Amino acid sequence: MELPYLDAVCRETLRLYPPVSFVIRTVCQDVVLPLSAPVRGIDGHMMHDVLLAKNSKVVIGMLASNRNPALWGEDSYEWKPERWLSPLPKAVTEARIPGIYSNLLSFIGGGRACIGFKFSQLEMKVVLAVLLECLTFSPSDKAIVWNHASVQYPTVGWTSTKAELPIVVEFSGKVHVG
Repeated sequence: MELPYLDAVCRETLRLYPPVSFVIRTVCQDVVLPLSAPVRGIDGHMMHDVLLAKNSKVVIGMLASNRNPALWGEDSYEWKPERWLSPLPKAVTEARIPGIYSNLLSFIGGGRACIGFKFSQLEMKVVLAVLLECLTFSPSDKAIVWNHASVQYPTVGWTSTKAELPIVVEFSGKVHVG
């Protein structure tokens, strides 16, 4: 069974809210890293690549890549599942992002990619399909703030220190008994 809109909802949610915002990796050998666009160095010269020395630490920003307006367009910070129902922007497909999932870094890539990414996709879709069949969800009137630490989490307002996401859940009256 294909559920393209459910798939689009999951992809867009993982694009905007990857479970992990960034990871830190150690460079194993000297390497020249090409840049996607030139940047001006502190000496004023334009740089097209960067030398990363062995044992350097590199921060890989999955959240920044997944929300980059240069790739995803001016609406890159908006939740729009419909973007996955048509071909992705050329900038995204040509960027050759090394992620293992949908031109995203949500599950990183390479030899240290998340081994559970397929299971997490399946679990997300099954849980949503089951819950949406018998429950109705709507946002509460409380202001939600997303905290971008190593792992993202929502809180109510800026002063809360614990993860919380208040939503209104109502029984829809539909029950499917196995």
